[in-house]
Amino acid sequence: MSRVRSWLADPVAAGLTAGALLALLEVARLGALTRPGLALTAIALAAVAGTFTGAAVAAAVAVADRLGARGVARAAILAAPALAITIPVGGSLFQGAFAATLPGARYAPIAVPALGWLALTAAIAIGQRLVATGPRSRGLVVAALALGGLVVEAANRVLFRSGYPTLHLALVFAAIAAIAAALAVGLGRPPAPRRGRLITSAAIAAVAVVVALAGLRHADDRARVATKGDQLRHLARAARALIDRDGDGSSAILGGGDCDDGDPARHVGAADLPGNGRDEDCDGADALPPPAPVVDAGRAASLASWRATPAVAALRAKPTKANLVMISIDALRADHLVAGDPTVPRLAGLVASSAAFTHGLAPAAGTDVSMTTIATGRWNPFQPIVTTLAEALTASGRTTHAILPREVLRYAGETLLTRGWAGVDKVVTDGSQRDVGDRITADATTDLALRFLAGADAQARPFALWVHYFDVHEHAQITVPDALAADVHGAINATDRRYRALLSGIDRAVGRLLDELERRGLADDTIVVLFSDHGESLGEDPRLPDRHGLVVYQALTHVPVAVRVPGVAPRALAAPMSLVDLPPTVLGLLGAGGMAPLDGVDLSDDVLGAPLELIARDRTLVMNEQDQWAVVAWPYKLLVRPADNLTELYDLSVDPAERVDLAAREPARVKELRGRYGWFPPVSMDRTQAGRRWRERQARPPPAPSPR
Repeated sequence: MSRVRSWLADPVAAGLTAGALLALLEVARLGALTRPGLALTAIALAAVAGTFTGAAVAAAVAVADRLGARGVARAAILAAPALAITIPVGGSLFQGAFAATLPGARYAPIAVPALGWLALTAAIAIGQRLVATGPRSRGLVVAALALGGLVVEAANRVLFRSGYPTLHLALVFAAIAAIAAALAVGLGRPPAPRRGRLITSAAIAAVAVVVALAGLRHADDRARVATKGDQLRHLARAARALIDRDGDGSSAILGGGDCDDGDPARHVGAADLPGNGRDEDCDGADALPPPAPVVDAGRAASLASWRATPAVAALRAKPTKANLVMISIDALRADHLVAGDPTVPRLAGLVASSAAFTHGLAPAAGTDVSMTTIATGRWNPFQPIVTTLAEALTASGRTTHAILPREVLRYAGETLLTRGWAGVDKVVTDGSQRDVGDRITADATTDLALRFLAGADAQARPFALWVHYFDVHEHAQITVPDALAADVHGAINATDRRYRALLSGIDRAVGRLLDELERRGLADDTIVVLFSDHGESLGEDPRLPDRHGLVVYQALTHVPVAVRVPGVAPRALAAPMSLVDLPPTVLGLLGAGGMAPLDGVDLSDDVLGAPLELIARDRTLVMNEQDQWAVVAWPYKLLVRPADNLTELYDLSVDPAERVDLAAREPARVKELRGRYGWFPPVSMDRTQAGRRWRERQARPPPAPSPR
């Protein structure tokens, strides 16, 4: 027993033990008690992390001893290993859109490591003095360290769970270090001889090799870690990143699946370029090129005949002089616009009176990609764009105006989203603190729209108006009035109740806008388009982030899209479509053009009532996010998480909630859909400050041609 206590007092052994103890909590959270491979991986990986932590402390102790440092000087040396964590944290912590606006954010790369080192130095110095005063003080220090480690561990699981990965990893090491220090100080015995430390290090090195090669080999284990894990999720990703030799975001260890860790163009998340003889996505085969378009002459002739009928020709002719009102609601899920729901009577009524696409899909789960896709009609909206939707609408002779939240412009790209609009009203949603919504703005947004209509009504030419509502996006931040909350029906939890309450306020505000169109006699001459840019997580699915972004499951990408054309009968359109199709469809309805090239498809025939058998399409759609991409070839949806080597396949026609993964049962379909991802251009998901600045540069209008 004495030898065990001496061994535990050594920093290396204490770190190993602390990591293993904390990993037991992770095993319980993962439900891995019946999955021995997963449990052993969790314990071993945490023990390896603890050993590294202890080794860093032991090295610092050796330096302090050799220098004969005492007091604060010794504490400063012992605190130095923390810089290995605080320096990366300082470089990444304030890269988010909101965090970058906080006071002192620009100095974070220097301030965070420096302040962290000073604070830890002070804590160690105080702890050293307390330990030296007697057993009671030593006990208090031990208790404080143990409690602090558990508090950090608990906070790491609860706070901002889907963001700030570097900070989460730092907190894992902080919790391990605190528990290890509690062990070492509590035992209060001389550490084991150096020989014991070497044996411990050699043993854990062997364990690390075995775990790296054999751990998380099963997709079920990786899925459980990626969706439910905390400590193990962060450690596994860090280990993979550490052994990612070619820096492509995939690794050959811990089930990472990288088939060539020396070639950054080949990894499990890569787009497999068709027909080049290389297997870029590590699925064992080169992707096939897209099939050549097949023209059905009979169908094309029948569609042309339908278009030529007097009734359809009249429908086509009238919208060319029509007004356009685009109503977008940020973060609105398609499943929250249900006919008969008393929370959203006006919005549900608008959908019921429109050509409604029941399978509208966003190209991403974030505002930046989706909004710019709508503005450009391109799968990659961050390439140089010759003509935006607004510029094309202005060129059609319309008076154009947009009402957009200031926060959206700041985050998604002011240059691109404002290009071409003759006027832009910027709605302030974050008056007290930048990028933190603190007010309901639905009525203020509608007021601005009514003001525009009052001016446009006096003009002879038609208008195009885009109105973007933002309140439900801020459901986690805005205080919801009791009057709105009282109208909510069918909420699944408190988060959903706030979300629905704010949506009911938007419903009333949109109703005012629609009523004003009627009052001014504009409704019969105005096409109304309703859509959302992405969905929202409401705490119902552990696979989803805290709110949106990162992944592209249906809750985050299935959006409402409805087009009401005066004189056109409402209908439900079951063919899948993407927001990339909105620009060509809107321009097709208005008889306008000028946006070539476009990646979207003109669906105006669908909207105007063409027989479904004449417009049937076999389409492939794509989605991109930071942690996951997806390909949809209806009814199948393939989702890939490259960093975790996770592939999922769902049949959306019978499983819209994506609960029954078919990937293991249908490997041929998985391989075929993976190959289709290579048909699409890459999209930069860099949302750092540098990435946003690059996007702004890309969004600048092309230079005017020089006169000859």
